[in-house]
Amino acid sequence: MRIDSFYRKNLRNDEHFQLNTEFRDLIIKEGAENLKVGEQFAAYQSSYNKEDEGIKRVSKSLFTEKIQEADKARDDIYSGMVEINEGSLKHYNPSVREAAKKLKILFDTYGNLSHKPLNEQTSAVNNILQELKGNYLEATRTVQIDGWANELEARNNAFDVLVKGRADEAAAKTDVVVKQARVELDGAYDAVVERINAYAVIEGGEMYERFIKTFNFVIAKYNAIVNARLGRRNHKPAGEHETAEVENA
Repeated sequence: MRIDSFYRKNLRNDEHFQLNTEFRDLIIKEGAENLKVGEQFAAYQSSYNKEDEGIKRVSKSLFTEKIQEADKARDDIYSGMVEINEGSLKHYNPSVREAAKKLKILFDTYGNLSHKPLNEQTSAVNNILQELKGNYLEATRTVQIDGWANELEARNNAFDVLVKGRADEAAAKTDVVVKQARVELDGAYDAVVERINAYAVIEGGEMYERFIKTFNFVIAKYNAIVNARLGRRNHKPAGEHETAEVENA
């Protein structure tokens, strides 16, 4: 009985880290010394910590305080524009009321933009601005929210520049760190697996059998996730020489 091989390059960063977390936790549960991988596991734990830190840095770089502030400023303008239009539904002037009704349909179609993921929200704001400055331009001017639309455009562009210019640059730098950490962790993982497989043959016993069966189930779970994402019809483990798409999103 051996720990199954698995083409880990097809795992996304979060999947790669979670697989290793389950591997680490299982070793801790059985005891690294009991499995006779104490020295190898110490090196593995060090590499595991580096990947953990790298992933945390990527996550933080995408949600800096400045980006959050820019997003809130954009949300405030959009919600204010919608509120003004809502109030205009009861305007004394019939033409304003009709224009507000027309705009309400547009706003209802897009829904609450602030609930969308940041990138999707940027795209949605661009789309609704095209409508407000195109087919709905007359209604926008009648309700007098054209100034709000201009401000929304300015804040949306500022947010987009901030995300692409600063956050992406920071993410790119930390992504290199994660890629390097993954390579190092894979090497440490292989060293532990090689030793466990060797002792499973040399000594055997219930402990090694239990460990290998349990972790092979974990490997099968992540292999199924990768197969589903890559659209494979069978769920055979991807071989080391297989050409496959690498996803580290």
